[in-house]
Amino acid sequence: MQGIGAILKKEREAKKITLEQVEEATKIRRKYLDAIENEKFEVLPGEVYVKGFVATYLKYLGIKDRPDVVEILKPKAPPVDISEQIAAAEQIHEAQASRKLQRSDKKNKKKEVFEEPPLTKNTKMILFISIAAILVLFVLQGVYSAGQPNPNENPQQNLAGEQQGEGTGNEDVPVPAVPPEPEYEGLEMTLEILDLNPNKTDKSWMKVTADGQAVEYNLTEGQIQQVQAAEQIDLHLGNAGVVKVTLNGKELGTLGAQGKVVKQSFNVSDDLSAYIADEQ
Repeated sequence: MQGIGAILKKEREAKKITLEQVEEATKIRRKYLDAIENEKFEVLPGEVYVKGFVATYLKYLGIKDRPDVVEILKPKAPPVDISEQIAAAEQIHEAQASRKLQRSDKKNKKKEVFEEPPLTKNTKMILFISIAAILVLFVLQGVYSAGQPNPNENPQQNLAGEQQGEGTGNEDVPVPAVPPEPEYEGLEMTLEILDLNPNKTDKSWMKVTADGQAVEYNLTEGQIQQVQAAEQIDLHLGNAGVVKVTLNGKELGTLGAQGKVVKQSFNVSDDLSAYIADEQ
């Protein structure tokens, strides 16, 4: 997302909006807003937060569908390093020259010291162009395959597959290292209001108690509320079906149906997969 921070900051300043106003409207902490504008994405807890916060910020400023923003957010193909292919081609050439020299020695029954002349500039250029053409074909095939998404696949699984080089058909292309999952001390929760009903504004009242400290919120679609606690978080949600819950980087989805009031407690020592909403 290189460049998105500068666009957000320029648009905010053009509209004479302060970071405090953005923080109040989006419920995104100011330190994260500042990190996004300066493109210090490593400050945020993880990739899911980066994407969510940037999308919310763009929607708040009203530039989510602007062409330059769409172009920046479009996935970029990784650079192709062909230095290893050139080195391999030179090794093959040297091996062939060595075998040719050995055959010549046996035929003439002589032991001669022979040095194969190095590759000329034209020969290297031909090798480079040939390898580059082959790699371009592989990259084009990979781009075409990536443009045919399977709606039944999990986007996170697709992202992991692309990082591992699956489906590209080119095993020689370097695979970028997958960053380790963030480690959490305590509980970090994100509450996001989903846009599920096109004919009305989705909203939810909620009471959040973190380690005994209770706060009430009234959020509307597109807004995100972050909650942190050392030991326990207690949720009391109205209209639970429009509230997506993410805890310590794991998406738990919604805790109940639309219009339902749900109470749920989360403890730092519990297994996340065991949580079930208690509907009232």
